[in-house]
Amino acid sequence: MIISLTIIASLFYVLATSHVLSRLFHKQGPSQKLTVILSTVAILAHMLLLVNSVFRADGQDLSIVNVALLTCWVIVVSVTAVSLKFPATLLLPVVYGFAALLTLASLFIPHHVILQSIDVELGLVTHISLSLLAYCVLIISTLYAVQFYFIDKRLKRKDLAIVHSHLPPLMVVERQLYQLLTLGTILLTFALLSGFIFLEGMFASEFIHKTVLSLIAWLIFTVVTVGHLRQGWRGKPVVFSIMIAAFILSLAYFGSRFIQEVVLNKF
Repeated sequence: MIISLTIIASLFYVLATSHVLSRLFHKQGPSQKLTVILSTVAILAHMLLLVNSVFRADGQDLSIVNVALLTCWVIVVSVTAVSLKFPATLLLPVVYGFAALLTLASLFIPHHVILQSIDVELGLVTHISLSLLAYCVLIISTLYAVQFYFIDKRLKRKDLAIVHSHLPPLMVVERQLYQLLTLGTILLTFALLSGFIFLEGMFASEFIHKTVLSLIAWLIFTVVTVGHLRQGWRGKPVVFSIMIAAFILSLAYFGSRFIQEVVLNKF
């Protein structure tokens, strides 16, 4: 079942990616109807894959691969939903392409961290929910930053193909970028606060690297957000700062667990 769902999800992600890419610089752009159909099949297969991978007869498998699959699924659903109302032509192939690679990779990466029971505490659930939501929003804002940089660079080169393409106007992308960045930074602030309030040992030896990296990423996101709101910061330095902060936050969320579970195979 898991292999079949993985193949279906990956195949339809690839088909959706190929369709969008083939019409990227076309004036009318990709067919929204076909894109939604292909992506919906992939999203549903991805969801069923998650359910079958996490909820097992011997417990819940909350390995880093399954957590990454869940995070990826949330991002895919969010970007797909956004694309129905706002232009996100450049984001779709990136998100769908990454989802295809991740679902396929999950077949070959060992991931079995079985928990017999999960302690449901309000503080822990609040922290995890805010952290996941903040990460997804900030990653989407990073994708918008990449899209902004790509369009801006092509416009400065006076590329006529992009002028007559279906890609969104630069100012629209920039506005959505900073809206998402502000929201993500606020969510990350509350996620960190909830961790310090509800969790013990945020600076314990096994968690200190996550805490420090998360704080560094939060600081960069905050400086960029405040700098844009008060000083009007924009352009390449801001885009690269957002990308660096997103990379640091990804290391905080997944770095140590990837090394322990996949590289060292401790679990």
